[in-house]
Amino acid sequence: MPELPEVETLCRQLDGIVKGEKILRSEVLDSLLGEIPQLAGHEFLGVARRGKFIDITLVGGLTVILHLRMTGRLFYQPGQAAPPFTNIDRPLPAYSRLIIHFTGGTLFLIDPRRFATVAVRPSSGAPAPVPDPLKGIAARVFLEMARTRTIPVKSFLMDQRAIAGIGNIYASEILFSAGIDPRRTAKSLTLGEWGKVKKAVGEILRRAVACRGTTISDWRDLFGKMGKNQDNLKVYSRHGEVCRRCGGTIERIKQGGRGTWFCPACQK
Repeated sequence: MPELPEVETLCRQLDGIVKGEKILRSEVLDSLLGEIPQLAGHEFLGVARRGKFIDITLVGGLTVILHLRMTGRLFYQPGQAAPPFTNIDRPLPAYSRLIIHFTGGTLFLIDPRRFATVAVRPSSGAPAPVPDPLKGIAARVFLEMARTRTIPVKSFLMDQRAIAGIGNIYASEILFSAGIDPRRTAKSLTLGEWGKVKKAVGEILRRAVACRGTTISDWRDLFGKMGKNQDNLKVYSRHGEVCRRCGGTIERIKQGGRGTWFCPACQK
């Protein structure tokens, strides 16, 4: 599933391309996306990330809100906009669900499992922001948010109502870097331990963005290239392998129906 670094990568790449461009037409290829109004004539104002959401703001007060869910991604084809794909016999990128043609190229929403969602709403109706870890969350803020939370700290980091954007891969890596056992309750962490989490959050997320995300299976950036952050993973998907910090053995458990990888010897 695309997490904060992957969505941030797409937003940065896309914003550098579409700002100021005009939409020539949009094509909905999958009825599961629901009713999406024709976007022709609108001009791109900018692209921003909100947690794991992609907000594409259009001139005139509309925002296209995308959530990639499990396997969604965006793919950009530069060059003169193509004729409508729904009207001609021409190859499409596999699993295309939505196409936006604009003056400089064509943008595809690709999603093999068809879980990605798209909505068009007035820009003024955006939800209230949730703390964004890429912008920095102070240790005392973490402590206050978690002071009554009895859920495991890994589940707390992945709670999108509390902290925007962290998913399974990065929660596991953050807690390993901070030396925190993912099974501990969120409220049990001290201020000093939240300081370690804060530091790990910043370092790991910034590095992942610089690497254009983590490609485990489906993830590709806007231009179809794999990310490189998988080379930096210390625990995720390394069950049974040697811990690179203490020489112990990486274990895998299930939390909330998701896999959690950690080193029980050096995460306390």
